[in-house]
Amino acid sequence: MTSYISIDWGGTNLKGIVCANGEVSEVFELPSGNIRTVQNQQLMKICQDLYQLVTELSDPPYKWLIGAAGAGNQSVINLLKVAITMAAGSTQDIEIYPDYLCNHAAALCGSDGILSVNGTGSILFGVNAEKNIRLGGWGYLFDKTPSGAYFGKKYIEAVLMGFEGHKDYEYYYNTYIGPNGEKANRHEILGQIYSSPSAQNYLGIFSKYLTEAYDANEPKAKAIIDSSIKSLSESIAYLALELELSKPKISGSGGLWDNWAPFKNLVKTACQTRGLQLEWQERNMPLVYGPLYHYYRTSGEIDINIFSNKAQK
Repeated sequence: MTSYISIDWGGTNLKGIVCANGEVSEVFELPSGNIRTVQNQQLMKICQDLYQLVTELSDPPYKWLIGAAGAGNQSVINLLKVAITMAAGSTQDIEIYPDYLCNHAAALCGSDGILSVNGTGSILFGVNAEKNIRLGGWGYLFDKTPSGAYFGKKYIEAVLMGFEGHKDYEYYYNTYIGPNGEKANRHEILGQIYSSPSAQNYLGIFSKYLTEAYDANEPKAKAIIDSSIKSLSESIAYLALELELSKPKISGSGGLWDNWAPFKNLVKTACQTRGLQLEWQERNMPLVYGPLYHYYRTSGEIDINIFSNKAQK
């Protein structure tokens, strides 16, 4: 009997479930990384830990269903497949999809509509019948829509500005605490970023300090985040127009939606200010079910009953 392994592989952590004999395991979680940027050695370690955990939960053969951040490139997909196969020590049956495709499946269960992913990175993905459009997903160096890495980058910029004596940024310099409890030091800050195996993940650590500054009504944080959310509302408006959706269903996923309470209302308000009519929806099922549900819709192999009454997380 095949064991189906459904994994939501994010830029910072992955979550997974095992579906075997009609039963679904508890959700498991491991550190991960964007497969487009993670170093080969780190990717191999992730896959070894993942395979070991899966063998403790079920018996082979396995059908791996993975929605992964960074899985938009075939060479990157092949790299992940090789890493899992090497970790297993045998040929594996593996399907890898872009994370936004699986997140959309989990959030809207096949309905037309828009998904806004705002985690370590950001991306918009919309569907209307056979037409689908993806916006963004270029990474924090280019995307200005809200993401942990972009907010972290802007926070570090503010700290460095404060370090150089700019009075408007003293708040950031004075309140900075590094990963090891150190005070702001330009050499240390830049050294840690540029030597990090994944700058995107590293910068994401600091996003909470920018949102905390926003919550404290710090002017620079307010300007940065409000501008970023405005950009997101503009992108949502463009996507709805291109998809010819007059009042689209829309849902959000990612760390900013889950971990920063004001985020949803800020996005809703920005969209309302633009005159957008949107039907906001909570996720239909946890994102970890997305790859499994996407596979079900394309193959019909899996019992639909396992998707019933799944708690939103």
